[in-house]
Amino acid sequence: MRKFLNVSKQRQKELEEQFPNLIDLVQVNKTKEYTFLAVSIFDHWLTHEESMELLADLDASEIERRTSIFDKFNQLLLEKTEVLTFRFRGLKGDKLKFKSFVTEQAQSSYIRQTDMGMYKTVLPDFKAVYFEGYDDTNVFYLQDLSVKSFIESCATKVGLHCLEHW
Repeated sequence: MRKFLNVSKQRQKELEEQFPNLIDLVQVNKTKEYTFLAVSIFDHWLTHEESMELLADLDASEIERRTSIFDKFNQLLLEKTEVLTFRFRGLKGDKLKFKSFVTEQAQSSYIRQTDMGMYKTVLPDFKAVYFEGYDDTNVFYLQDLSVKSFIESCATKVGLHCLEHW
């Protein structure tokens, strides 16, 4: 069964205009249109030594605990706003396609924390792009800083921290 549906051609065009330079964000290049905001298990950027200690050789219960925290955070987002995913297609891999989810279950399944950078989403109402990251840190790119307080409140509610600059 399909999990995704292409958005209408009109909506596709509107989203392309609303979210310029997505390919740069996917490639982790800075753009002038977006402000970076990370959501992390950790309350600061880890040093090399800390990352070796806090990210290596985790037992299954700690991995599940961290995953659960992000899943709760993601659920709070899903309850408050529309979430779409996107792909790059075409011979050069530069043709953008936005997709909606067929069901809420498909959406929740896609936006399930794996800590492997699996999901790429846009939140049109929030004017934000949201990526699953690595090392127990996910990333937002915000066009409108007024949603930052909502993201921070959701993060605090589940036990995550917001980090601004790396």
